[in-house]
Amino acid sequence: MKTSFITGAACILLSALVGSAAAQTSWQGYSYVGSAAPTAYKGMEKLATIIKDETKGAVSVKMNVGGSLPIQATNITQAVGDGVVQFAADGFMIGNIPLTGILRLPMLLTTEEEFSKASEALMPEIERAYLKKGVVVLAQYVYPLQVAWSTKKLTSLEDMAGQKMRVTSPEQGEFVKRMGGTAMTIGAPEVPSALAAGLVTGAFTASSGGGRLWKDQLKYNFRMGPNYFNSLIIVNKDSWDKLSEAHRKVIKDAAERVARETTADMKAEEAELTRQMAAGGLTVTEAGPQVFAAAVKKMPPVWDEWALKHDAEAKEALAKVRVIVGR
Repeated sequence: MKTSFITGAACILLSALVGSAAAQTSWQGYSYVGSAAPTAYKGMEKLATIIKDETKGAVSVKMNVGGSLPIQATNITQAVGDGVVQFAADGFMIGNIPLTGILRLPMLLTTEEEFSKASEALMPEIERAYLKKGVVVLAQYVYPLQVAWSTKKLTSLEDMAGQKMRVTSPEQGEFVKRMGGTAMTIGAPEVPSALAAGLVTGAFTASSGGGRLWKDQLKYNFRMGPNYFNSLIIVNKDSWDKLSEAHRKVIKDAAERVARETTADMKAEEAELTRQMAAGGLTVTEAGPQVFAAAVKKMPPVWDEWALKHDAEAKEALAKVRVIVGR
């Protein structure tokens, strides 16, 4: 009886330990950012640390830089929905969530205020579209304006003619085409090799984004661009639903907080990084209001063509945004 009692107690203890281990959730995280240096990636690592701390170790996230896993930037939405990774920063989502393309339409949203208003109006619909893919949206961070960079002379809109530009979406590519250039949509990890091979001569990005990573390959920065670049922090729905309500609240709050901080940090560092690169030999040209105004006038046909290619829901969403920004 004594032996049986000890064995029973051991079984109870073992069961408790197994139950405790099972209660711990480990997620793989992924980003389209191909380096640990940019602020956007540091924000995701910071969020992973906060999640572990504020859930007292019950939920942990192992972040991975873009290119370190066999997941293309354009496939992150699907990878999270399928549970290949459970947690991610998703910046190249348009192919999977076409509605998000509205926020990237060239020259439709030309100020931070316009982007904020449009994004807020569309977010409920964007969240529903993600849910259909098995993905929950936690938060969004936004880069500064995506401006033009090149290895070739680029100091005006006219200089874009003949350029082969890396773009972050087909919508951005339409801007390049209207300016006489050609466009290629590729993720951040592939940009250095594309520049080195001459597949592209330039790119659209912010100084706080790709600019700091590719500055040694680029010679010109024309400070005008067609759109802002947003990234959504997302999680696999099945994984999310398995968490307690308390842990979901902690993670959601943390994601929103870090997203706001990441947006603010990138905005704050944009001017200083640009100044440093100019001091290092980069030719930087500021674009005046007249340049932006001239570009805006050329873009309504692009917006109309986008609407014709999408369903009624997307058409209505675009119409709503155009009313909001007065275009």
